[in-house]
Amino acid sequence: MHNMNEVFDSYCQFIRVITQRINTHFEEQSEYIHCKEGCSLCCRNGEYPCTDLESQFLKFGMNLLPMQLKVVIEDNIHNIKNEKAKFKGNTFEYVCPFLINDRCSVYNFRPLICRTFGLTYYEHSNGKNFLKIPFCVKEGLNYHEVYDEAEACLSSELFKQKGFNVEPQAYNLSPDFLISKVGKEMLGLDFGELKTIIDWF
Repeated sequence: MHNMNEVFDSYCQFIRVITQRINTHFEEQSEYIHCKEGCSLCCRNGEYPCTDLESQFLKFGMNLLPMQLKVVIEDNIHNIKNEKAKFKGNTFEYVCPFLINDRCSVYNFRPLICRTFGLTYYEHSNGKNFLKIPFCVKEGLNYHEVYDEAEACLSSELFKQKGFNVEPQAYNLSPDFLISKVGKEMLGLDFGELKTIIDWF
């Protein structure tokens, strides 16, 4: 690929492919999904891992926003970076700087981690699969009806007891998998380094 337009064209193709897949899974699991407009728990306390390519697409989307909104986001970024500079712990979590009035201001340009959040999926590490359940399960939201807290898993028993129509599923939707198998192998995209959103600014 020779220029950013070509890269973005391929990246947009990547987004179309994975969005179709993600939306299908959200529909399949709709009985357990409590996401709704104005719910922003997933944007209020995280690191938001983001690759170089995703960050460039995010910045492109930000540049399309009205100047007044961009100023608010830039102030948010500045304040978060100041907080991070003073932070002494291991994991610095923060409110996403693009969250404005409980809505994502760059929704169509958001990173992959935001697109898959809400579903249960498998993450591969050291040859093993690890179940990733959205943290909002503990807030009485996604999958809470079938979540066995003692076992930290989705329960077939609770599914049967509560009379749901479709059994809760975990999908092969980890960002690493989608980037490597769809983005790199299928479309030849180079996603570059992985950092948190705030570290790209």
